Amino acid sequence: MATEEALSTCVFRPYRGVSALERVAARRRRLLDAGLELFGTRGIAAVGVGDICDQARLTKRYFYESFPSIDKLAEGVFDEVRTGIMAKVAPAIMAGGAGNVRPAVDAYVRAVTEDPRVLHLLAFETAQGPLARHRADFATRAVETWFALVGRGTDDSVRTRLRAYAFVGASTQIGVAWASGELLLAIEDLIDELVDLFHSLAAPGHYAGRD
Repeated sequence: MATEEALSTCVFRPYRGVSALERVAARRRRLLDAGLELFGTRGIAAVGVGDICDQARLTKRYFYESFPSIDKLAEGVFDEVRTGIMAKVAPAIMAGGAGNVRPAVDAYVRAVTEDPRVLHLLAFETAQGPLARHRADFATRAVETWFALVGRGTDDSVRTRLRAYAFVGASTQIGVAWASGELLLAIEDLIDELVDLFHSLAAPGHYAGRD
């Protein structure tokens, strides 16, 4: 019993005024930062636990303190990236209001492209490996964002939802092509084209003349 109490005191004792929980959180932060750096430059498949630990300047013991595997670290990095993007896009949606898509598209494109590591993670690492299963969820969230942009009064029919998925899919592929250097467009031109594409698909008369 005395040994357990001593161990507990050792584990939770503050060190230089920093609590044990704060130290764990700080180490986890370093691992996430290392994950974004290496996954976003080398790719998840090319990175091992040792690489992450070297980048974060931590031992493997501390890696496994926060993450059971590289895949779980990749998911943690992806969740942070997705949350960060939505934190920038959500205010833009509110600022633009229904029907004014440009602020949201502008915010999204810049959030994705301002850090090449984020762009690589979203454009390439979600196509395979541990993040592949998150791609569909990301698309579903993007479709709901599409409805927020066109207005909640929009008819949520199969055809309307089809157009939403068409925009999300096209935007994703355009992003991949742009990231690969296949589309030589300035960022402002890229935003203009995506806004035009959105309005083309969201237009009420898009399916005019069809049964």
